[in-house]
Amino acid sequence: MILLASAPGQAPSPGVGRALGSISTMVLVALIFAFIAVILQIVVISSVGYTYAVAFEQGIASPLASVAVGVTGFFLLVFLIINVLVIRRTSNMYLAAKNGDIAALKSLNSLGWAIVALIFTYVIPGILLLIAYGMINDLPSPQA
Repeated sequence: MILLASAPGQAPSPGVGRALGSISTMVLVALIFAFIAVILQIVVISSVGYTYAVAFEQGIASPLASVAVGVTGFFLLVFLIINVLVIRRTSNMYLAAKNGDIAALKSLNSLGWAIVALIFTYVIPGILLLIAYGMINDLPSPQA
């Protein structure tokens, strides 16, 4: 399908408008699933900490368990921080798509970030961002 860009200051052509609507919906769903992933990560971090606290209080925590909990907590925090960065970038993409700013959307479009989302936000946001990546690449370049 060939999409034609509109002149500056005009509304996008119907094909571009439809594509932007589809992209914004897909990015919004990716954003929602990324938020769910953050909530799940916080629950897991809290559960690991609580379990270790109970084991330590009862005197059954060993030095090896302390190291395991520390390493697990470190990796969970790294995943959480990267997930927050993915959410930030995805929300910027959503706002650009919602406002019809094709130039900003194309500048934010990145295969690398889609793969990072695939790894660190539990697959679904990454898949949606990979699909949106192709759709954004098919958009016409904004005219100067």
